[in-house]
This record gives sequence, structure tokens and C-alpha cells, in this order.
Amino acid sequence: MRPHPLAAEMVILMRCILCVALTLCAPIAANAEVPVSFTQEVQPILTRAGCNQGACHGTPTGKNGFRLSLRGYDPVLDETTLTREAMSRRLNPLQPDSSLLLLKGSGRVPHEGGVRLDRSRTEYALLRRWIAEGATIDRAAPALSRLEITPSQLTLEPGHESASVKVIAHLANQTSLDVTHLVRFSVNDETIASVNSDGIVRRRKAGEVAVAAEYRGQMVTSLVTFLPPRPMTAWARPKEHNFVDTHVLNKLELLRIEPSALCDDATFLRRLTLDLNGRLPTADELRTFIADPRIDKRPRIIDECLERDEFADFWAMKWTDRLGCNQRFVGQIGAQKYHAWIRQQIAANVGEDAFVRAILTSSGGNYSSPPVGFYRRLRDPATAAEEVAQLFLGVRMQCAKCHNHPGERWTQNDYYGMAAFFTRMSFRNGPFFNHTYDKEESLSMLRVGAVSHPRTAQVMPPKFLGGDIPVLRDIDDRRAVFAEWLTAPTNPFFAKAGANRIWYHLFGRGIVDPVDDLRSTNPPANAELLDALTVEFVKSKFNRKHLIRVICNSRTYQQSSVATATNGDDEKYFARARLRLLGAEQLLDAISSATGIAEKFPGQPLGVRAIEIPDGETKHPFLEAFGRPARAMTCECERGNDTTLSQALHLVGGSTVQSKLRSDAGRVTKLIADGKSDAVIVEELFLSTLSRYPTEEEKALVLPTLRHSDAMMRRRAAEDLLWALINHREFVFQR
Repeated sequence: MRPHPLAAEMVILMRCILCVALTLCAPIAANAEVPVSFTQEVQPILTRAGCNQGACHGTPTGKNGFRLSLRGYDPVLDETTLTREAMSRRLNPLQPDSSLLLLKGSGRVPHEGGVRLDRSRTEYALLRRWIAEGATIDRAAPALSRLEITPSQLTLEPGHESASVKVIAHLANQTSLDVTHLVRFSVNDETIASVNSDGIVRRRKAGEVAVAAEYRGQMVTSLVTFLPPRPMTAWARPKEHNFVDTHVLNKLELLRIEPSALCDDATFLRRLTLDLNGRLPTADELRTFIADPRIDKRPRIIDECLERDEFADFWAMKWTDRLGCNQRFVGQIGAQKYHAWIRQQIAANVGEDAFVRAILTSSGGNYSSPPVGFYRRLRDPATAAEEVAQLFLGVRMQCAKCHNHPGERWTQNDYYGMAAFFTRMSFRNGPFFNHTYDKEESLSMLRVGAVSHPRTAQVMPPKFLGGDIPVLRDIDDRRAVFAEWLTAPTNPFFAKAGANRIWYHLFGRGIVDPVDDLRSTNPPANAELLDALTVEFVKSKFNRKHLIRVICNSRTYQQSSVATATNGDDEKYFARARLRLLGAEQLLDAISSATGIAEKFPGQPLGVRAIEIPDGETKHPFLEAFGRPARAMTCECERGNDTTLSQALHLVGGSTVQSKLRSDAGRVTKLIADGKSDAVIVEELFLSTLSRYPTEEEKALVLPTLRHSDAMMRRRAAEDLLWALINHREFVFQR
């Protein structure tokens, strides 16, 4: 069959057209710009502009019908939202400038979020070009391996008011990009410095600031220090007691902050017994310690306080606060047994690693195996993962439940990989059952059970936080595998979180603060100090008494709260002792000690101190007013430490204080009955409350008020003095 006569001509014509097209397009292709990447440029620009933040279109429901994934964690959702929703009005490739995304972002049409895009800047140009190129989605874009910020540390003298940082993205295909123009910058303390969208950091006052850079779900920080002017006269570096002082003084020298002098013996003993034993020193203890001429009396008294029964009482209270020791969760008898077990562990100085492993791997009935009580409040895998991470790793993962963490590197995969370790727990009623709030529960482990990713529906394998996926068998208790990883000396979180928490309890502020929020964007006030304490904690086999001893023997712990010319506003670098309101239990026990009248708590025998109460459900108006936690959260923030009007009313005229002051069995009555002189009574009351001798001025002020011929009037005057001392700031605050 012969071909149609026009067929050959048509073929020739098509070839000519193709050649012309290729000829015309060739120079254009050679000079064409690399297409704008949705993954590497567009999504970061939306994050940088704040479009996908939690207060804007990044909320779960979006804003005004426009929803983006929070900080770009779900590119598939963002692709659909931008290119397909709203009849594709958000993007117009034929007329890019009429795209709703650009019109609203630049403020050319009303936008509740205001102007987010400057038409003169690179970000706007990139978005416009991406739209003009057809708004393509590059699903095969190389992954981000790591983010680098330079300089990572920078120190600026006065006169240097600003500095710039640069951010480099290292990709999985071995290439690197300068992404400074795509990064979202922020600072952790805006009172120290500000940062603009170009990475220019500007001084507001002297101090340290962490500059955070966020790009494609990763964050890095640069520590910028703005130094104050040099002092007129340099301060002499004090003598160091141990490595704690070395690191603290190095930081203070860098920042030109002069440390306070050492506190006196009376102040030291009061601080130590409150921190280690939760109580005031007695008058006789103060007299003996102050009069002791030995140069090593402070290390000796530290060792004594560590071995007293009150140490186990007080530090057990700290753990019961965080471990859910409340009858609502563990039953009435369970609360007693749980508290007793924790106290026994502290008294025996069981290493913190072994202590935590015993909790995490516990099984059986929570009355016969008290640490099982830990899980009775954490009944689902997600809650268990969150609270275990915050309590034992110092990592807050709650945000990663619904989306990748907006302020840290943790993803939903990390969150549900962690939760997978706690999926196979099964609860049933135990042998003892009285009623709903007084029953035992038994915990056993199943061989089946999984947790699925809520977005992908993928079954998540157990995965160590920031680490590997372990190989597990069905017969393995996943919690035991997790506990071994958690408490290993090589774990990057456990020892650091434990050391930071111990420091917090001795200073009232963590080196990282908040104490359970360890992340790159919340750097430690003194990284070298925290690292050294972490190493010491691991070397001691997680011996909390050892680490407490090291810290208490340091000059830093023994500093006065009296400010120097340069450290009056220091709340971060431990240049002086911080004034701290006594905890609720400490204060009530101190009032009982000062007055000589013990408090009677519901369900407890007379003589049990407030720090020994086993059940967080125990109600007491005074303790509640001063912030005693209900032991319903792992966060230290559950304990209130603010001063309130209610607290003042309890101290000034509350029945708890007044009944003890006026008691016929109280301290004042006994002193008078023993025939003590006015001078002895005044001295005894000062030592029993403020933990120091009265000054000559104070004696001259108060002694005349006790000189009454009438015995009842003398007693009332002494009681009034005791009331005044209990309401004195030196009594209510730890100095």
C-alpha cells in the first residue's frame, strides 16, 4: 500500500517545526534559573513569614478557611491547600501578582495577619517566581542532613552593638546551601538583644542571648554575649573549693560580674538544713556550729546532714511530688506504700539509675509492688511517653503528639516511636478492693499491642529518642529495653537532666531553666558547669548524695545573698545566693519548730511533719495556700512559689499560726516557766526563727517590751515578739 502523498511532506514539516522550537528554546534553557524549590524555599518562606505558625494558619483548624501544617511539617497538606483549595484562587500562574497568597501576604488586600511579605525582598520574588513556574512540588528534594549556624559563639565588647549570623543547610546529596534568607530567627531573651529577619543581632543590654535559626523543621542556636563595660577596678578571683567554682567563676569573669562573699556560719547552717533536711536548725545546733573552731566544720556538717533521717524524708517528698503519689491514682493504702518505698530507696542511697529502672520495669499489684503506682496515672502509651520523657530526660514532647515539635527537633515519628515502648500494659483490679479510691490494681505485660501514627496510620516500631530502633521479640518487655537505654551512662539526656534537677533543688533555679525543658533553643546558663556535673554524676554511678555533697562544698553554694556592685540583677549565673520563699511544707514545719507545737494532719499521727505526708490528696488550708502540689503532674511547675494575699493572711492572723503562738504548751510558755531571763528568751526566739543571734540594735528595741511585772503581760509580749519574727522576711525566705 502506497503512503498518502502528503504524509512525507507532513513529516518533514513537523521535523522543521521541532528544529525551530529547539533552536529558539536552546538559549533560553541555557540561561534559565534553577526552578524554585517548594521544599527548600517556599515552605521555609511561609515559616519565616509566620504564615504557618500556631497563632495563624498553622492552627489545627486554620484561619478563615486557609490551613497550613504547623511550621511546614506536612508538605502534602500544604500542597493541597495552596494549589487545589478555594478554586485555585490562592495561586495564579498566568498572573502571579494576582495570586491571593501574594495579595494578602503583601497587604494589598485586607489581611488579619497584616503585612507578612515585603515586595522588595527576596522572599516575595521567590514566591512569585515559584507561582509563575507553575507552583510545582519537588517531592524528590534532598533531605536536610544538618543545619549549621556561624558563628556558633560570639562575644562583643561595648561599642560593638550588633553582629550577623549565617546559616548553612547541609543536604543528603552532599551539597550545601546558604539559607540565611530563608531562616526564621528568634532570640530566647528579648530584654538582652533582638534579631531581625536577616540574622542581624542587636544589643539591648549586657548579657547572653541564644539566637535560634529554624529551617525545614531543624533548629540551631548561636550564643551571643554582649559584655558590659570593664569595671573601674578588677575584682580579685576568690579561692575555688572545687570544679563547680571553676566553671561558675569562669563565666562570671567573662561577663564581668563580681561574685558575692561567703555567707556567715549561721546563714550557711540554716540554708543547708533547709535544703538537705527540710527543717530549721535548732538553737542548740546553731550555738554549737557557730562556736566550732575547726576549719573543716562545713564539710563535716554537710556529711552529717546527708546521713540524717530527715534527708530521706525531704528528698523522698521531692520524688513523691513528681511520681504521682496521690490516692486518686494509687489508692489510699497504695499512697502509703508508694511513699514508704520511695523513702526507703532514698534512705538506702540507691543510685538514680537503679531507682528509675525499678519504676519503669515494675509489674504486679501496686500494693505488693509499690512502684507500679507510677503507671496507674499513665494508663495510655502517649501519656506515659510524655511524662517519662519530661521527668527522666528533661524533654517536653507534648507538642509532637499532633505535629512536629515547633521549637525542637522532635517529630511525630519520635513521639509515637517513644510511645510504642508503653503499648502493651494491661491493668486489672488487684487483690485488695474496698471502693473506687481505695483499690489495688495489677499491671501485666501483653505480647501484642501497637501504636499507629495518626497521620499516616503506619504502625510505629519502638524507637529510642534521637537514637536507633531496637530489635525486639514478642516476649520482650519493651519497657525493660527502654529502661536500659534510658539509664545507660552514655545516654545524652538522663544524667544531664538528673544533675540539673539536683542543682535546681539546691539553688532554686536550674542551670537549664525551666528544669525539665532541655532543648537547643533553651541553652544552659553555664554549659561547661552542667557538662562537668553530668560527668561527675555518671562517674559516681548516679549517686545523688555524692553530687549534693560536691555542690554543697562549693564556694558557689556557700555565697551570701548580699549583692555586690555588679551582681545585683543577676538571676541566672549564680553570682550570689537567691532569696527563696520557703516551700509550703518547710514553712509549716518551721512554724511548728519555732513555736514548739506540732501540727496534726488528717489521717496521720501527731508528730508527723508536713514533709512526711505520704498522700498528695491530704487537704490542709495552710499548705494549699503556700502552693503544695497535689502530685498530679510530673512538672516542677505544679508547686506554687508565688507570694499571695492569702499567704499573708495565714501568717498574720490565721488559726494555724495563732493557735501555736498562744498554746500553753508552746515555746514561750516553757521559757517563762523555766525562769529564763528576758535576754535569754530573746536570744532563744531569734535562734529558733531567724537562725541567728539578735543584733545589739534589735535587743535594745525588743528587751524593754518584755519588762513587765505582770506574768501574763510578759508572756503576751514574748508571744508578740515570736509572732513578729515568724512574719519577718528572714523567716519566710531562705537567704
